Amino acid sequence: MNNTVIFTQNTTETKLEDIIKSITELKTSNAKIISSLNSHTEKINRLDKKIDDLFKNFSILMEENHNLKLKIVNIEERISCIENNKTQIQQHSFEHDTTDELMDRQVRSNNVILFNLPENENGSDLENIKNILTALNENIEHFTFYRTRKIKSTIPDRLRPVSGSLTDQSDIFTILQIQKNLKNSTKWSNIHFSSDKIMKQRDEMANLRKTLQNRRKKGEQNLIIKYVNGIPKIINNTKN
Repeated sequence: MNNTVIFTQNTTETKLEDIIKSITELKTSNAKIISSLNSHTEKINRLDKKIDDLFKNFSILMEENHNLKLKIVNIEERISCIENNKTQIQQHSFEHDTTDELMDRQVRSNNVILFNLPENENGSDLENIKNILTALNENIEHFTFYRTRKIKSTIPDRLRPVSGSLTDQSDIFTILQIQKNLKNSTKWSNIHFSSDKIMKQRDEMANLRKTLQNRRKKGEQNLIIKYVNGIPKIINNTKN
């Protein structure tokens, strides 16, 4: 009987120990789970904070991007305005230059320039000019003339040109066309006339002569410069 009681008591104690052990393990496991949950909760909280910070930074970037776009639009509008003003200024300048050029050409349209005329000691060129016009069979009574200023030249003692103004513009065209007849004159063979050109026309003529010279060097010997409708052009002078 006593042995039975002792066995039962031992068995009960063993079960109690197992239960206590299981409870202890459960507590330990539960503590670990709680600790793990707390750790994950902290990580989630930190992640939430980072996400909030990212959203704040993103909002700031969006606002800065919007402001930057506004500035770019403003700059583009200012550039467009400047370009429009520049175009208007250039157009006005072009129109002004064109008007000045037309006026200058109109003023010079009745002028003719005479080159290589020897200067008289008494300072008067009237008699020589009349003789030259007579040699050209031109009877021009009304004209004015004057010696131009000394021009810069590499040729020593180069003669000053004579600038003349004629009443009838057709007389100028006639003189320019028939001046080649002076080549046969013993006295006036070095004389030649030119229309009174503006700087732009002189530059264009200089470039045209340079082009003519280059083309002649390449073998095109029959080319000459001839005025066609008042415009100098390089043409072929071959006679059929």
